[in-house]
Amino acid sequence: MQLSEYTHAPGAHCGSASLRNLSDYYDWGFDESLCFGLGAGLGFGYYDRGPASRLIMGRNGQLETGFFEMLGIDYEESSGESWETAWRSVESALADDVPAMLFVDLYYLDYFGTDTHFGPHILLCVGVDGDDVLLSDSEFDTIQRLPRSHLRDAWDSDYGFGPLDNRWLVVTDPTIESGRTMAARKAVRRTAEFMLSSEEGGWQSQGVDGIQRFAEDLPTWTELDDASWCARFAYQNIERRGTGGGAFRRLYADFLDRVGTDLGLDVEVSERFHAVADEWTELGDTLKRASETDGAEQRRLFEVASEQATTLADREKRLFIELRADL
Repeated sequence: MQLSEYTHAPGAHCGSASLRNLSDYYDWGFDESLCFGLGAGLGFGYYDRGPASRLIMGRNGQLETGFFEMLGIDYEESSGESWETAWRSVESALADDVPAMLFVDLYYLDYFGTDTHFGPHILLCVGVDGDDVLLSDSEFDTIQRLPRSHLRDAWDSDYGFGPLDNRWLVVTDPTIESGRTMAARKAVRRTAEFMLSSEEGGWQSQGVDGIQRFAEDLPTWTELDDASWCARFAYQNIERRGTGGGAFRRLYADFLDRVGTDLGLDVEVSERFHAVADEWTELGDTLKRASETDGAEQRRLFEVASEQATTLADREKRLFIELRADL
């Protein structure tokens, strides 16, 4: 059983690409950058647990639900259910021709072939074939198969930014209640408030304050037993791992390209975000080089990375203060 009208397409980021595929399925007409921006997905978090001793992330955890809330689309989500209960809900959705969004750990996805735990990775379950589930995963050009028993492990993993707890989400009514411009305005405001907030939320440090703490801590990374892995993982979370490049800033700059005129923003705003994305890419390159060396050269590169991150914190603070004032 597979959803007959569903068309899979890959994308830059797992969450926004899954939303874009839902947009195609329900004829909402949003590309991936719009899905990312309308979900107020941009963010920053820095904390000291996960696959490496120090971890950064360029998006926040509310992208997927934020998208539906900004547009007034009715949805249902659940987490913490038993496998049997959660899976029955997914099967029921599929029987009603509704794709089910799942939040999983990459480690258990056979087709990824990775030995690193990472979650949540967001994908859509679009069918069942015998003992296999059919998954629309943004990292691949075609729909992937996975044994149901492996999905069970991936869906309830304790690894990631918190336990995954068999979390699922489905659209219950695809009607859009809020127009694109109104939703975009609310989403940009939410993003600015998040980035300028001094509250820690689910991270030890988040937003611009998190970038600044990251910058201040970078020179101390040489003291970590896994300093090279921390640098490598930070580089990956800036340039790879479904970020769209530039720590998700490139996706957000593309979003502002699309909605800036409607919101009355100067074209310079999106241009400055594109420049910030390029600077994050440069920081990622510094961290990549730091991961490939040690000793005095690694210390030097962490100092360079610290200076780059400090500059980015300052630039983003000014940008988001201006955005908040303009809206």
